[in-house]
Amino acid sequence: MYHYEDIKTLVDKETVFIGDLSNIEFDKAKNLNDADEYSIVWVKNSGQDAYDKISQTKARVIICKNNIDLDKKILDRKCCVLTSNPKYIFTKIVNHLFVPKWETGIHQTAIIDKEAKFGKNVYIGPYSVIEKCILGDNCYIDSHCHIYNNVIIGNNVQIGSSTIIGGFGFGYSRDENEKLHRFPHIGGVVIGDDVEIGSNTSIDCGSLSDTIIKNGVKIDNLVHIAHNVIIEKDSLIIAHSILCGSCKIGERTWIAPSVCVRNNVVIGNDVVVGMGAIVTKNIPDNESWIGNPAKPLSEYLLSKGEGK
Repeated sequence: MYHYEDIKTLVDKETVFIGDLSNIEFDKAKNLNDADEYSIVWVKNSGQDAYDKISQTKARVIICKNNIDLDKKILDRKCCVLTSNPKYIFTKIVNHLFVPKWETGIHQTAIIDKEAKFGKNVYIGPYSVIEKCILGDNCYIDSHCHIYNNVIIGNNVQIGSSTIIGGFGFGYSRDENEKLHRFPHIGGVVIGDDVEIGSNTSIDCGSLSDTIIKNGVKIDNLVHIAHNVIIEKDSLIIAHSILCGSCKIGERTWIAPSVCVRNNVVIGNDVVVGMGAIVTKNIPDNESWIGNPAKPLSEYLLSKGEGK
């Protein structure tokens, strides 16, 4: 069972505990509807809707927004943790207390090149193949992955099962008889710190330069990233997306499920690309695009008769 002492150091200085601290007693994390009195939960809403949810949940420990008016009736039975970012504080607490820590070591079935270089606290799962590459500290490589030559992986990187990094990209040139010949792919892949890559994802090596995934990028399952793609820090690439050769994704950009980005397209910072979009043109910073072909959200809505 966890108590106030277990979580007080996991919140920021602006977070406030109100209610009876003795009510902080929990042994599980749940959503609002499934919670019992020994659960910790979070509420994303504010105002009357949040007040109602806090009143109705059985949980006695609730992380919620700091702009909710809470009366004594609630606080007699519960302890509320008030913060500007309840989802983040909940995430931090649950990850620390309930998420199992990574294993370390190399599974006996893994195949490791003698010239591969590892940092500290690395885990290599069953049947994974690690060629001549570099892995930083605290890396977790799940089962059946293949990491090819010339891949550099930073610290705190997690890679899901059956993912391939550094394989040949898809590029060809034709001779005078129109016969296809593979264009050389002799670049590498550089992956920064704090990157997460899901299962069954493929990241191709660069052709003459590198494919680059920068710090903090999160890549979902079943994503294809082609040669020479650059993804700037803290962007998210969601399932079934395809990033074609030499395209560039800016910082903090959201690529929704099943998006296809054409080769050489540049997408700016803080962009949202909607589900299923086919991106054929560059997108400036701070815009939302959707559709096939993708266009600014305002234009898309007008074309559907929904805009003003």
